[in-house]
Amino acid sequence: MRAKKTLSLPLPEALKSNKLEDIKEHFRLLTEELDKAYRLLWQDTANIQVAEDGWIYFGDKDTDGSWRVGRVGNNWEMQRRESGTFVKKAGATPQPLKRSEGVS
Repeated sequence: MRAKKTLSLPLPEALKSNKLEDIKEHFRLLTEELDKAYRLLWQDTANIQVAEDGWIYFGDKDTDGSWRVGRVGNNWEMQRRESGTFVKKAGATPQPLKRSEGVS
């Protein structure tokens, strides 16, 4: 899983003066960092990468009722936490594709 990027927002103390040019530059830096955050949060969602033994959690991983999805061996599983333990609720095992007649 990729490390999360952090924002380096310019603090108000970093504003050099109350001159319009300095305020515009401060605002430009702020919007540039917010734009990076937007791209990170919304435009990169098509590329979620999880380690081979990793899970994607829906809810707090230490709270009953939370869900997680991930790989177990060569299988895909969806699990729900019940009484402190994740229990398999659904899953899939990859099967070789069968070649149909007329398909090359």
